[in-house]
Amino acid sequence: MQFSQRECVQHRFFKKKPYRYKFKTLMLPILTTGFLIGCNDASDETNHDPDTPATENYFDTTTPPNFDIVLPKTNGPIAKLAGSEPVADPIAPSENQAVVYFVTKPDINADYSQYSLYTWNDGNCDRADSTWLKDWSDISNTPTGIDQYGPYWQLPLKEGDRDCLNIIIRDADLNNQLGSDARPSLSKSNHNIALISGSTTAYPNREEAYLQLSGIANAQAHLISGNQLVWKNAPTTASEYRLYVSLDAKIELNDRYQYTQPYVVMTPSSLTAEQQIKFPQLNKDSVTLSLNDELNIRNIIKAQLVAIAVDNEGNVLAGTQIQTANSLDALFSSNAQTVELGSTIQENGQTQFQVWAPSAQNIVLVLFDDDKKERGRLQMDYNANNGVWSVTTNKATSGSYYLYDTTVFHPASQKIEHYEVSDPYSLSLSTNSVYSQVVNLDAPELKPQGWDNLQRPVKQDNPADFIIYESHVRDFSAQDQSTPANYRGKYLAFNQQDSVPVKHMQSLSQSGVTHLHLLPIFDIATINESKDKVANIDQPFSKLCQVNNKIESSEFAHYCSSGLSITEVLATLTESDSSDHPAVQSLNRLISETDSFNWGYDPFHYTAPEGSYSTNPEGTQRIVETRQMIQAIKNNIGMNVVMDVVYNHTNSAGPDNHTSVLDKIVPWYYNRLNPITGTVENSTCCSNTAPEHAMMGKLIRDSLVVWAREYKIDAFRFDLMAHHPLAQIQDALKAVQAVDPKIYFYGEGWNFGEVADDALFVQASQAHLAGTGIGSFSDRLRDAVRGGSPFDSQEGIRKTQGFGNGAWVQPNDITEQALSDALHNTDLVRLGMAGNLKAFQFIDANDTLVSGDHVDYNGQPAGYAQDPTEIQNYVSKHDNQTLWDNNQYKIAYKASLDERVRMQAVSLATAMLGQGVPFTHMGSEILRSKSMQRDSYDSGDWFNKVDFTLHDNNWDKGLPRQDKDGENYSIITQVIDTHSVSAKPSHQEIAKMVDYYQDLAKLRHTYPLLRLGKGKEVIKRIAFHNTGSAQIPGLIVMSIDNGTNVSDFTHETSSHDQLDGLIVTINASPNPITFTLPVTGFVLSSVYQSDLAQGVLIKGSTLTLPAWTPAVLELPRQDERGIGIPVSMN
Repeated sequence: MQFSQRECVQHRFFKKKPYRYKFKTLMLPILTTGFLIGCNDASDETNHDPDTPATENYFDTTTPPNFDIVLPKTNGPIAKLAGSEPVADPIAPSENQAVVYFVTKPDINADYSQYSLYTWNDGNCDRADSTWLKDWSDISNTPTGIDQYGPYWQLPLKEGDRDCLNIIIRDADLNNQLGSDARPSLSKSNHNIALISGSTTAYPNREEAYLQLSGIANAQAHLISGNQLVWKNAPTTASEYRLYVSLDAKIELNDRYQYTQPYVVMTPSSLTAEQQIKFPQLNKDSVTLSLNDELNIRNIIKAQLVAIAVDNEGNVLAGTQIQTANSLDALFSSNAQTVELGSTIQENGQTQFQVWAPSAQNIVLVLFDDDKKERGRLQMDYNANNGVWSVTTNKATSGSYYLYDTTVFHPASQKIEHYEVSDPYSLSLSTNSVYSQVVNLDAPELKPQGWDNLQRPVKQDNPADFIIYESHVRDFSAQDQSTPANYRGKYLAFNQQDSVPVKHMQSLSQSGVTHLHLLPIFDIATINESKDKVANIDQPFSKLCQVNNKIESSEFAHYCSSGLSITEVLATLTESDSSDHPAVQSLNRLISETDSFNWGYDPFHYTAPEGSYSTNPEGTQRIVETRQMIQAIKNNIGMNVVMDVVYNHTNSAGPDNHTSVLDKIVPWYYNRLNPITGTVENSTCCSNTAPEHAMMGKLIRDSLVVWAREYKIDAFRFDLMAHHPLAQIQDALKAVQAVDPKIYFYGEGWNFGEVADDALFVQASQAHLAGTGIGSFSDRLRDAVRGGSPFDSQEGIRKTQGFGNGAWVQPNDITEQALSDALHNTDLVRLGMAGNLKAFQFIDANDTLVSGDHVDYNGQPAGYAQDPTEIQNYVSKHDNQTLWDNNQYKIAYKASLDERVRMQAVSLATAMLGQGVPFTHMGSEILRSKSMQRDSYDSGDWFNKVDFTLHDNNWDKGLPRQDKDGENYSIITQVIDTHSVSAKPSHQEIAKMVDYYQDLAKLRHTYPLLRLGKGKEVIKRIAFHNTGSAQIPGLIVMSIDNGTNVSDFTHETSSHDQLDGLIVTINASPNPITFTLPVTGFVLSSVYQSDLAQGVLIKGSTLTLPAWTPAVLELPRQDERGIGIPVSMN
């Protein structure tokens, strides 16, 4: 999965009216209003001005509540910065310069002479002059100057499209002094950038940065309950720890560098043993403090909060903002768990609106008519016990549009923010998700005929029966000429029974593929839903010139009047594309800014369908067509439906980003923050969520229940699942299984980021899923078959061959693999085909009897599952190069085209004929290429094309995008040129591969012994032959016993079930192999309809396998059950 920031679609900005603060205690009446301005020539229908009511019947019941905070009197010294004086900027930048300051406290012993500034240009920021673009190891960008307040650099600028810089400030050992990458903006009036240690926040001058450094910096204090605060890295010598409170966000230094705002004194305390377990990240280097129990913390939580430590004279030793998420959980979440959030049409016809926002100072419901003109405002009532704002009205019937006018302190801006926000629980939306819409998902008009009686076509009693096929709504039909033009790339393409893609899917279903996995279909932030604002490659090039003004100043401007389509221009550029001038990808990057393509891992609203896939993104049509698609997949194609969900991050956070929803409603709650800086963690790619927080967990659970109950989703795939707590995923599974007991969960269990190794909670990672019944993608078999890892680059990709493309047995020109490496990879394949079980035993390449959890995978136990249904075995999915492209990187140049096709089949066979749950990337069966693209999340229809007519596999359509693959251009060019026609399949080879894949699916579907499902059955029945140090390289022989030593595994009634055993054997080598079978009586399966197993010979106990051949052998049952193939025979 990969992500990007969406270009501006429709932004909403609001202006405050002036108001006065009146308080004896701290009290804030909120009287604000606003206006909307359009973006990117958005239609006026999305604009409104609350000061100009839309109709004569306009209503407004706004009556802002007052929240009183009474603080006890204090008599300590005024907090002040010691010895502060104005900190001047020593130089002023010229028009074509930026000055970057690293601001520090004066220290006569500090040496900054070896500090260096590292900068780079990319799609986000591109103003750094080329003279400063150096390799990471180059430390020549040393300071321009150094004074008592730290080093600084004069950085030359160039013209660019993105007015910002990428910056890392490094010490002499190349350690990043900012904590992460900084991306400061460059305003027209100020090119000063002042940074401080441990923060990426940029200040406009050294004075402001120094005040942050010496005063309030970072967000190291954590309010973990109603009366307890933990302060990371707090000074231990303080005489007093204070909590400053301001409902009007006025905690700031006066002109004498003093903090004169009200505060309460906190007293030292300690964490309980339970709290130490719950908050492991706060255990060390922290001071624990308690608040007065009599404080009204439920109101205090709505204010700006700052912790300040002072000495006995009031000198500030440290100051920090406060993270309050854990206290919100402690104070409000338990009473909010059963509240039905969002908009709900009740039986009496009224609509109830409920939104959880305990830190908000006011929320008003704003209603709009169909033309998005404001109809009126309704004050929402606040429940202090659960933090929910609610209102029930008869003024918001089904179809009404609405927003929440929210007033809240946002720590990121340190201001009282006032904006209108869509509903986090939205079920339907306007175009581009500007407005939420009231709907009743049970309304007859939102259901296709027969929807209520829709049943899944495939039983889900045993997930080992599944063959999951990963698809993408747009890829499926965007360029298919047999699909009606208005349905291409849309939900309704799946309903076109006479189209080539649907017929292809029907044939896969008939062969045994059971589940269609859909990449995200929830509301996506990075696809413009306004048709007049996008240009797709089937449209005229002139349309691209209209919607993207960058084209006119590019090298492609002359095509604007050419009369050609975008596709025709790309095809023309392909003829001369080269690493010196990769024009195809250059144009494609411009196309991607305004096309309709994205994988969709950019959540905007989790529980509403994406509008760009609908024929009409405005309102409820997206709901109806999503259901029509699901109905067609089940009834016409014959597959169950899997939904890809992305609850681990939001597209953005903060008070200013228009795709930020959750963080506007409850700032600093739904997103996971760095425990020191308070910045939103982004290890996932974007703004990480915090599923460990109770109400984020509730949102996930509630959202999944809607998709299960209202859209009849059969299984869910979790993106970056290990960024979730295992307990939260299990809780969500329990909730959806209350709707449908057979729903299945699987996801990415990758262990990385700030949560790695259970740093914050027990993760839903590979290591913890044994026995849960939750599946995870196995990188063990994947890497062993493909070779190397997804992170290889340049010649490193070609050097690392795998089991499926010739490791040791057919080495390429630069491979460096030893026989021992190849045999270890084969052991990983064996273990994967046995379900990657912890307890499965076999003889490894070192002649040692090992269990799965003692087989090494990059320093980790390779085997981690209890049951094979907890493993997704795959050799290709949407991430990284396709299987075809990966193989071309690694295959020896002398290999023929026919061999390459069979290598594809052999690679797929390791997953299809093994005991895990096989997972296939769409197009693997048609030799799909993305022209060597490593990451095509935003690479458009050109590189992501899927041709189900089988005439072209999309190989060599131009060099892939430079920002992802530029460093690989040399090896890509060499591979394409040297392989030549051997890597370019024709219709004949593609059709043959389809036959091969269908045979593999039929074999799996035919034999229950390939789908045992339970780890104990695998251990009793499966053994591997041809193991140990003397094995024949490239050969796997897996026996599955069904003889008298085990119970009869005959839960199906076909003649193929009456067997005493099976052998799955794979020759992954360029030469025929002869092998002695453990018993006689085997025959080749009669399921094969292609020539995949042609040439397999069995004479007595002697098996001869042709090169690059997977074969399934039956041991037919005679009049009585025979001894079968006991595991002891290995």
